[in-house]
Amino acid sequence: MKKLLFISCLIAECINCPGQVNWSESDQPNKTIEWSNYSTSYIGEERDSVPLLVTAIPYNGIYNLNERTELDMDFAGSAFRFRSNLEDRYRKMFTYSPGDVYFMVPGIFRKNAVLYEFRVVKDDSTEIRPWSAITQFVSEDFQLNQLHTSFGFLGGYRTEWDHYIVVELRRKGKTELTAASVVYWKSSRPRLVNIFSPNELTELLLKKKSPYQSVSIGPAPEKWKKLYTPDQIDSVTMLPKKLYLGDKENSPIFVISADIYKKEALIYSLRKDDKIYREQGPNDYDNNIIALKDLPPGKYMLQMHYAVQPQNITVYNFEIRTPWYQSARVKILAVILLAGALLSVILLLKLRQQKRKMIAEQAKKDQLQLGLKTIHSQLNPHFIFNALSSIQGLINHNDITGANHYLADFGTLIRHALTDSNKEFIPLSREIETLNIYLKLEQLRFNFSYHIALDDRIESATTELPSLLLQPLVENAVKHGVSSNQEQGVISISVKKEASDMRITIHDNGMAGFDPAHLSGGYGLKLTKDRIHLLNEMNPGWPISMQIAGTSAKGTTVELVFKNALT
Repeated sequence: MKKLLFISCLIAECINCPGQVNWSESDQPNKTIEWSNYSTSYIGEERDSVPLLVTAIPYNGIYNLNERTELDMDFAGSAFRFRSNLEDRYRKMFTYSPGDVYFMVPGIFRKNAVLYEFRVVKDDSTEIRPWSAITQFVSEDFQLNQLHTSFGFLGGYRTEWDHYIVVELRRKGKTELTAASVVYWKSSRPRLVNIFSPNELTELLLKKKSPYQSVSIGPAPEKWKKLYTPDQIDSVTMLPKKLYLGDKENSPIFVISADIYKKEALIYSLRKDDKIYREQGPNDYDNNIIALKDLPPGKYMLQMHYAVQPQNITVYNFEIRTPWYQSARVKILAVILLAGALLSVILLLKLRQQKRKMIAEQAKKDQLQLGLKTIHSQLNPHFIFNALSSIQGLINHNDITGANHYLADFGTLIRHALTDSNKEFIPLSREIETLNIYLKLEQLRFNFSYHIALDDRIESATTELPSLLLQPLVENAVKHGVSSNQEQGVISISVKKEASDMRITIHDNGMAGFDPAHLSGGYGLKLTKDRIHLLNEMNPGWPISMQIAGTSAKGTTVELVFKNALT
């Protein structure tokens, strides 16, 4: 029983061969063909009297492009002639590779080759090879299915894109064709048929029947109609003209209408915001999908082509939207808020600085006021009157020398008080000099004795202390201490060094003394306390402490400790 052969398959499935064919004709050079890169199709009946015509087409990693268009066989000439009388004994095929297509004739051997002839025609108008005898045969080790070996070989042929070649086989002396094959060199580019998001990966896997098969993954018009308006959808592909994805959909999967088993067959590149994001190179997978992963927001251009047709590029644009918190408006708002916060901090710091400046100015003002009050304390009317009265008494007793001496001291004291009141700190030596003058003047009235002891380890000329700080305390020692003792009154002042501190002690032996619990009653003591408090606020690194102890039997002692004054 006759059986019609009409087969298209991979060489691994239909050819059992060592991987190459050596042509046995001595006048032909040996040829090596990598049959693993060819798909063979043949037509004819399985009988000895009718030879087969086999066409071997290279697929270069692409098994099928699933083209929707058919090769138009209604052209004039030889192909049209055999269409009516051969019925199914011709093949029409596409090739997408620029390489040669090979033709073989199982059933024709050396013993019967003289009975047949063949020719090759381009575009049914140009005869590439006229009717010729079959003179080439495959080697004996080449096996095509269960057919006999050493059959005829018609050669390899190629033409330009969008042109075709017809190979015709007939018996000599006959016009009727035994078999014919038409191969069209079709220009093609990758065609997108669908796009999936990572959330639709399960749907993609269910639709994809095999790694190299994409027929079931066709367009999904209803899916895109829900997301895009009609004018935004391509009427041919039924896909969005430009795809918009959210920031969580940044791993799109593009499906190509082709059955690809070798990743090098599909080449693609990716541009982001008009800059190269992914260099042109082979696909990452041995199938018909391009899976992109973790793309940052931006505008993208996917460019892809088949390796065998680099001139035909498919371009698809898509965009991954920027998350709202990364949008330009949010960034501008964030910059404004940040600038506002920074400005607020600057203003706050300025206000604090201004406040500190105002406090410092107020403290300086208070210091000056206290200084003036101290001057008033030193130059109170009673003291001036008493000092002048004492000098007058010396004059009346004809002690002109003494009067002049004390008058000069009085003038010096007045000058020191006025000069030092404008200074925040004065040398210790200057303060001791002022105290000496003051005590000498008070001696005229109360006739007490005093002595001042200075530690040799202290450089009085370079050691400073607040101006006019000791004078009110010495005045209290005179007024409330030795004033009632007259000749028995003694005032002692000592200045000692204790590590980095300076201790100043003022002691009087006044029997009446004064009550330390009621210091507010003493004008000079109150001024001194206020000054010390203010100075400690202004100079926290060099604090001053004051202690007062007094009894009716032993007099009164005032101790001032200047911390870190001698560092």
